[in-house]
Amino acid sequence: MPRQLLALIVLAVVAPGSEGAFRCGTALISEDAWPVEVEERCGSPDYIAEYPSATVPGLGIVQTEAHWYYNPGPQRFIRRLVFRNGKLARIDTLGYGFTVSDAPSCTPSILRHATNEYELIARCGEPISKRMHWQTSSLRKRAETWQTLRPVLIQEWLYDFSNNQFRQVVTLKNGQVVDIESRK
Repeated sequence: MPRQLLALIVLAVVAPGSEGAFRCGTALISEDAWPVEVEERCGSPDYIAEYPSATVPGLGIVQTEAHWYYNPGPQRFIRRLVFRNGKLARIDTLGYGFTVSDAPSCTPSILRHATNEYELIARCGEPISKRMHWQTSSLRKRAETWQTLRPVLIQEWLYDFSNNQFRQVVTLKNGQVVDIESRK
C-alpha cells in the first residue's frame, strides 16, 4: 500500500508539469517560455520558419508566428515549437527524426515522403518559388454562440528537378505537407 501511495503522489506532482512540455537534455521547456529561454536550454533549432499571422490595414503585421524545429536524429521524434508573438504557444511531436545531409539531393520520390516544412528544406533544399495565403472558414453558430476559427496558413512550394521531370508543387497547411502534384 505505501508503494502505491508513493507512486500516486509522484504521478500527481510530475504529471501537471509535463503537460505541454518539451525536454531538452535535463531542461524542461513548457508553454509560455520566451524564445531566448528555449535557445539557452536547447541550443539553436535545426530550422526556423516565421510568418505573419495577423495584419491590420494601415498598421501592417500585428501578430507573428514562428515554427522552430528540433531534430534529435533517427531514434527520437522531431519537435515543432510554435511561438506566437514571442511566446511558446504549442509543442507538436512529429515523426521520427533523420540524419541531415550536408548537400541535399532531392528526387520526386524523396519529396513525396516529406511530412513538414523542415523535412522539405533538410532533404530537398529551398524551393525555386513560394506562394503563401491564408484560408479562413466562415463563422458558424454553435449552441447560441459564434464559433471563431483561426485562419490557416496555406503555402505552395515549387520544386524543379530539371532533368526531364515535371516540376512538383507541394502544398502545406500550417507547415504540414497536405498535397504534392506534378506541374507540366
